[in-house]
Amino acid sequence: MDMLEYAGLGVAMGNARNLVKPIADEVTLSNNEECLKHAVEKYSLACL
Repeated sequence: MDMLEYAGLGVAMGNARNLVKPIADEVTLSNNEECLKHAVEKYSLACL
């Protein structure tokens, strides 16, 4: 949770614990749904 608050953009997985999600800036898909790939594509394309 400290890392999510410290990060410039804190992204939690969709299946993260309920106490983590409100701290994150965004909640992505679960780890069973390629959450990292989805988040990287979403935010790296937003920077273009």
